[in-house]
Amino acid sequence: MNLIPVERPEDFLLARQFILPHEETCVSLSSLVRKKSDKLVFLTAGSANAALSAASPTLLGLLNLDSTLYYCIPKAHQLNAQELAALLSSCRLPKKPVRCISGEKTGAVVLCKSLNLINKKDPLQTNLYKMMRFSSKTEVPSQILFNDDEIIRCTEKDMDLLFPLQEGFIKEEIALPGHKVTDAEVSIMLRKILKNQLCFALLSNGEAAAKANTNAIGFNCVQLGGVYTSPLYRRNGYAAALITALCKRALHAKRTPVLFVKEKNTPALSLYQKLGFAECGDYEILYY
Repeated sequence: MNLIPVERPEDFLLARQFILPHEETCVSLSSLVRKKSDKLVFLTAGSANAALSAASPTLLGLLNLDSTLYYCIPKAHQLNAQELAALLSSCRLPKKPVRCISGEKTGAVVLCKSLNLINKKDPLQTNLYKMMRFSSKTEVPSQILFNDDEIIRCTEKDMDLLFPLQEGFIKEEIALPGHKVTDAEVSIMLRKILKNQLCFALLSNGEAAAKANTNAIGFNCVQLGGVYTSPLYRRNGYAAALITALCKRALHAKRTPVLFVKEKNTPALSLYQKLGFAECGDYEILYY
């Protein structure tokens, strides 16, 4: 196997062609291809000089080697973890230690084994999710709000308004056990979302009661996430209203909404199914 940097315009075109059939499970990677990340590499079975095409049997995968490792490896179960570990440890990337593996489950398992061979460390935490895709045959259901409720699109000027919701989301959904979430951590993540993603908030009597945003915008898919409702406002249908608003915006832009939800979160799975989402795969996020 070999790792070949994605550098030329034709390389990025090939990367796009390769991931499009699998985009719903790797939207974050797709967005990095769209932005022409300088950390993308092809994983190949041939020599570094072998001719590649999206349909070539020598093109095994695409990875973005950074502190968060995103990937698209359609036949990951066929890879040799020891050989992949040797490649990853010898290549010039990543420059930063891998802190997180995020992607389709089969690929996550192989990459985890490879990193374990390199660093001799198991992940501190593994989160298991179900990938869900909005059905193109489903009509987006209407959501009725109370008279004093409204949904707004947020910008960087809404940092203070959204801060408590983002802090709650990080503490409940992302933070590792024992990790103290700092104000700086919340601000950095929230500012990045408001600058680069589409973020909606639901206001009740002028107070931010719930939020949801896109996590990544690919070529044909949009990944939704960051869904969080303040404990004081739960069971009012606010999460459903925000997801519906984001779905309408994504569909208007001719993109398919996808998301992932924790396997054990039965209420969320049921909600998304009612909104028109169906399971389309397994997803894992491993934290180091």
